Amino acid sequence: MKRILSKSWIGLIVLLVGCDVFGPVDPLPPTFSALELVFAGRTQITVKGNIQEPASKNDRQEKKSGKILEYGLVYGKNENLNTETGTVIKLDSVAENLPITIEQEISGLAANTDYYVALYARNEGGGVGYSDILKAKTTNAPTERFNQKSITLKRSEGSYFDLDNGTVSASETRQSDAIIDIYSISGRGTVLAVTAANGLIVKNMGVIDFNSLIYDALLKVRDYDAKGVSFIVNSQSVNTVIVFKTLEGRYGRWRIESATTDALVMSLVTYDN
Repeated sequence: MKRILSKSWIGLIVLLVGCDVFGPVDPLPPTFSALELVFAGRTQITVKGNIQEPASKNDRQEKKSGKILEYGLVYGKNENLNTETGTVIKLDSVAENLPITIEQEISGLAANTDYYVALYARNEGGGVGYSDILKAKTTNAPTERFNQKSITLKRSEGSYFDLDNGTVSASETRQSDAIIDIYSISGRGTVLAVTAANGLIVKNMGVIDFNSLIYDALLKVRDYDAKGVSFIVNSQSVNTVIVFKTLEGRYGRWRIESATTDALVMSLVTYDN
């Protein structure tokens, strides 16, 4: 009987050792989704990805890996990327619940330059993980195709406007981007209505610094609309800025300085693409 028990214990120990119950357990690093490029501008990019649970082999390994104590982004101009060689953007400490989604802008970059970006995370067990490296290139600021201040458009000159070239016509053409209508509402004032045509998308930014809406800022506007805009031109709405993208892919900004039923005064900047 004793011999049978001894053999049983020996067999159990061999089984446990074979299962690595008594062996050392290494912490597992976090895992990640693929990092994707959301936006690329002249001096900044925006990336998005997920940090996920470690791919644990067993409960002991998962417990040793523990919670994430630090996570963020690392980037640089060299594809051999890690927290020692790249620039680190530490986003937070202790991620309690995984997965966690990160969408982060990286600014202060050089124009027309390749950058390499990865997510990183470190957990309680000391495991450090990196996502696959994303290669992204910043853009060049395009030249201004059209830039003119205080253009006076008389109502008799027409109402079809080409925002690519800053020209007007009395009838619609394939180049017409906007149909301009000016009319008066009794007791309210002069209304300016801009109807989008031929694929134009626009957004009314309200009264804002016209010169602050540089090319990069126009690219980052997310909710352009194809319906057009309309508003009453009065002392509160003077210098309203409309941003747009034409069918040809050109971005621009359009400031309304004044409007009467007879004429419209505006400034326009359109960038080449």
